[in-house]
Amino acid sequence: MFVFDDILLRMIGISIPGLDFISNIEAIRDFAYRELYNVDKIKNKIKENQLLYEFDEISTEEYEEKKSELMKQLKFAERALETNLNVRTDIFS
Repeated sequence: MFVFDDILLRMIGISIPGLDFISNIEAIRDFAYRELYNVDKIKNKIKENQLLYEFDEISTEEYEEKKSELMKQLKFAERALETNLNVRTDIFS
C-alpha cells in the first residue's frame, strides 16, 4: 500500500522524505553503494595485504590470490564512481 501511495504522490510532485518509502529505499541503496565502492577502503586492504606478505604472515599464493581479487574490486569501484551510480533519474516528470 505504501508503495502505491508513494508512486501516486510522486506523480503529482509530492514527496515527504522521512515518510516516503521509496526515498528510504534509495537512502539504503546509496549507503550500500558507498560501502561497496569505497576506493579508499579497497586501497587500504591492498596495503594491508602487502604488509602481511612482507612480514611473512601469508604465503605467496595467498598474497597473489588476494591481490588479484582486490585489484578487480578496485577497478570495478573506480568504474562505478566514473559512471556515477547515485545520479537520480525522475521517471515521473
